[in-house]
Amino acid sequence: MSRAGKLAPEQLPVLFIKNLNYEVTDGDLFKLFDPDETGIIRQIRKGISLDTKGTAYVVFWNAMDAKNALEKLNGFNFQNRYLVVLWHQPEKTMRMKESKEGVQARQENLVPSSTSTSSRTTTSTSTSIEKKLGPAMNQKRSKPDSVTRLARRKIALTFMRGFLLQRHDKICVS
Repeated sequence: MSRAGKLAPEQLPVLFIKNLNYEVTDGDLFKLFDPDETGIIRQIRKGISLDTKGTAYVVFWNAMDAKNALEKLNGFNFQNRYLVVLWHQPEKTMRMKESKEGVQARQENLVPSSTSTSSRTTTSTSTSIEKKLGPAMNQKRSKPDSVTRLARRKIALTFMRGFLLQRHDKICVS
């Protein structure tokens, strides 16, 4: 049995679903998780923000129904996408939320006015790249002329001949 399918004694009957189609409806999810309409689902919550789009939480009435759904639907092809079905881990969700808030606070402390600094940084970076690349950046790539192509071909053939001769000598010696 997979690690995701194991049931802890105090397991919440909540599943976290990833890789959903963005156009999936609540009705589609109800039919997927409760096809017989026996009422095993308590609630379905879909993600609507940019960060949570394509995800959903499915809350069951009991943990055994959630476990059965997890085992049957993890990796299931639904609307041309393979579902990832996991147990909901509230601790992990809280840690991620706290880390996002911490990152935002640190960014605010580092740069009080982010718009002016970021535009200066972007401009200075782009000018330094242009200075390093020089005129090569502004030139359009053209097809190599016939002399250049012949020179490259000659170099490649010389290399291959040398390589083949070396390989032949090694084979004969062995």
